[in-house]
Formats: sequence, structure tokens, C-alpha cells
Amino acid sequence: MKAGGLRKHAYSERPKRYEYRLTDKGLDLYPVMMAIVHWGDTHMAGSKGRPLLHEHIACGHTFDPVMSCSYREAAINARAVRVWPGPGVRKSA
Repeated sequence: MKAGGLRKHAYSERPKRYEYRLTDKGLDLYPVMMAIVHWGDTHMAGSKGRPLLHEHIACGHTFDPVMSCSYREAAINARAVRVWPGPGVRKSA
């Protein structure tokens, strides 16, 4: 909650009970969580296969999460990425 990813919401007064809802900041972690789920499905699932399938509501198909280039919309992986210093990089003293 301190980082702003969750918001405490009372759902009962007697007894006082709360649930925690994701904020927009918390929802932005969805791609990270899906990447971890996909890794587990690929490397840890047993012989029966994935324990859960994810369906894209708009088209009705199950999918594998992929990382894509925001410019070309092409799938990318770690070997296809180069890192450069950005405007927020700290200057060494």
C-alpha cells in the first residue's frame, strides 16, 4: 500500500473488514505477473500441461503473453534488445 499499488477498501462495518484493490499503478504490474506465469507454464508445468489458460476477451482465443516493440509491434526477446543510457541516468561525480 505504501508504494501505491493497492488501495484499502472497507466492505463490512460489523465486523470491520477490508479488501485490497489494485490501483492503476498496481494494474501496471500485470505484464510482469503474466511474464512470470508464462515462465512457470513453460518451465515448471507438469506433463498434464498448464494449470490455467488465459483468454483474450475481445477475440475469445487463449494466448501466450509476449513482449513486443511499441514502435513496430513485433515480438522481441532478450537477445534482440540493446540498452542505452537515458535522460534520467545519474552522472558520476
